[in-house]
Amino acid sequence: MSDELWDEIQNFELGQEDPTLFIPHEAYVMVEAANRLSMIARSLNPRVKNLNYVVVALPRSRGLTTQIHGRVLDATYVQFLFQNEIDLMMVQRREPWLFNNWFVAATIWEVAPAHNFVTTIDLWVQIRGISLSYVSEETVMEIAQDLGEIIMLDYHDATLAHIAYIRVRVRFGITDRLKFFWRIIFDSGETATIRFQYERLRRLCSSCFRFTHNRAYCPYRQRPLSIARERALFSDCVRRSSMNSQSQMTDSTFPVPWTPPLRVAPPPLNHAEFEAAYPHLATTTNEHNRYVGESSTVRQDLSSDSNTLMPRREP
Repeated sequence: MSDELWDEIQNFELGQEDPTLFIPHEAYVMVEAANRLSMIARSLNPRVKNLNYVVVALPRSRGLTTQIHGRVLDATYVQFLFQNEIDLMMVQRREPWLFNNWFVAATIWEVAPAHNFVTTIDLWVQIRGISLSYVSEETVMEIAQDLGEIIMLDYHDATLAHIAYIRVRVRFGITDRLKFFWRIIFDSGETATIRFQYERLRRLCSSCFRFTHNRAYCPYRQRPLSIARERALFSDCVRRSSMNSQSQMTDSTFPVPWTPPLRVAPPPLNHAEFEAAYPHLATTTNEHNRYVGESSTVRQDLSSDSNTLMPRREP
């Protein structure tokens, strides 16, 4: 615990006000020559913690344990120093490295690396499903250019040994989503489903189809919440809402209620329309009293000035 605390203290930004130290060019003029025949690599599996295993395993997989010297640069990158340019170019042109079945992205060392340094990887892709009538270099280029930057096309019509698939080397970003099927339509109107097979691909996220993690650690997948967690979140939201309501309950919190609209009195009963609508109910006895329902015991006195129910008068 004391060692970790001491490391944290040393990482504090102390001494920022000290004068700047100048380093002359002669002190690092030999760095470019020493690193010219080297590659910078990074494992695409973020779960790898000990990069010393990567430094030892990768030269052994190429059979170049005596020709390559590896060293760890930081928590992400490692460097491989080559003795000659032939071995360096041979490793670069071959299929990508694998460590524990995960891809390892690598690129040749640069004096002034760009911002997107070691963020791409070159993969060989087998394009399958093109009809024989449309197999050509131009057709393959049209399909492959939508996958990424084309590095190399392994297509020679005169010496092609098979036609089941065409190999293309494409440069992908390490966070790109891989495609495995694609529906295309030719100018003739014929449609086809093209299938892509990636050589040496061993690990892949089955949720987002990226090769930098597996499904359990996918940052693009929305994980379902358990019932207990949903209840806890709902209770917490209700509690917070209640606390906010009680803390903000003032006279100006609630709006002034609206004034209800004025009620309009209903129009008086039109006897002519009533008789026209219900001729079997209305019988006129005089111009002031009308009796409705001869068989009922109570008759309604419908006058021009009142709608009061009147008891039936026996003759």
